[in-house]
Amino acid sequence: MLGLLKMKLCIRTAFAGVMFVAGCSAASGEPVGSASAIKPAATQSVPQGSRTDLRLRDPIIRNAELVTAERGALEVTFLDGSKLSMGQNSRLTVDKFVYAGPGGAGEQSLRYTKGLFRFVSGSIPKDKVKIETPAVTIGIRGTVLRAAVNDDQSGAVSVEYGPNGETYEVFITSKATGKVITLQSGQKIGFDSNGVFEGIVDGQVEGCN
Repeated sequence: MLGLLKMKLCIRTAFAGVMFVAGCSAASGEPVGSASAIKPAATQSVPQGSRTDLRLRDPIIRNAELVTAERGALEVTFLDGSKLSMGQNSRLTVDKFVYAGPGGAGEQSLRYTKGLFRFVSGSIPKDKVKIETPAVTIGIRGTVLRAAVNDDQSGAVSVEYGPNGETYEVFITSKATGKVITLQSGQKIGFDSNGVFEGIVDGQVEGCN
């Protein structure tokens, strides 16, 4: 009888261990990149998981929500080499990320909820990269861009020059009106909470490097 009880206890312990590992695996999800810089604090909420503090080189999980602290900043380096910087009090979700290696097919979609952002594209084909805000959608062509999203869902987008003076452009589509604006390096445009564009001006969105 004692031997039978010990066997049952071992089986229960082993089963509990398997469930614990499975739970951890489900909570970790699919990594799409890593936290390459944090100052001073940022968090990640994975699907069906709790919010956890990010540490340097922690994996970033597909469909996770990323949030920076007050006066905080976060840089994410994705598997295709693209980089995303978030300024203080910023929030976004990694909606989609598929990467098949250099020269392969891929897809990337980021959803900015609020805050300050800077994005440098990587090796995923540019026509497969999409950035969403509540009011507009941004499509890219080999791009370094900045964006700001305010609490009322208004915001602004600007395009930088490349490190060797290369010129880039983005296509910004209003979700409400369907109007498309082409924005080039050195230019900035604002939009209201209804996705109505302001005039294009020279300059950059400030506050996120």
